[in-house]
Amino acid sequence: MSDYLEDAEQKVIEGLARTLFSKISGQDKEYPEELSEWMTSGSFVKTKQPVYLKRSRNLTKTTKGEARDLKESYGRLLKAGLIEDDPEVHISWTIEPNLRRVGYASVLMKVIAISSIFDTEMIPEFVLDFVLYHELLHINAGFNPHGKKHGPEFQKEERKYPQREEAESCLKKLSLYL
Repeated sequence: MSDYLEDAEQKVIEGLARTLFSKISGQDKEYPEELSEWMTSGSFVKTKQPVYLKRSRNLTKTTKGEARDLKESYGRLLKAGLIEDDPEVHISWTIEPNLRRVGYASVLMKVIAISSIFDTEMIPEFVLDFVLYHELLHINAGFNPHGKKHGPEFQKEERKYPQREEAESCLKKLSLYL
């Protein structure tokens, strides 16, 4: 974490330290405004995302898989009007197929990883698209250290996916969960 903070102002570092110490002592102190603003700024993503990607050991760092291209999935979501284009978002396959975490999003770094278990013609495109859509919703929701990851607002947005129930049913049959 230290090199992510190397260019932070002193007040940002002090704010993080106060928050961490309060959490260690059992208090649930809010992140200071200056820390939240710094971590959610465009410059943070621009400078820290490459560092995050370099350290990520289980990412292919490309949208192209053997059978599927996540860029095509992203394009289908755009075309359907479910998402807005965000050029800062980095989408990648995982190197190793992950059965327990089929997708995940680093909201602060704007990085989405989709398990390579979906890189097959055997899983319908709409299921892959739903998994990507789910992770993009996390990115769009933004940084919220105290909010529920899948709260009512998230679920409302997730229900906009036209084949959500069918996709969730397919995921359950395959014993895969978001």
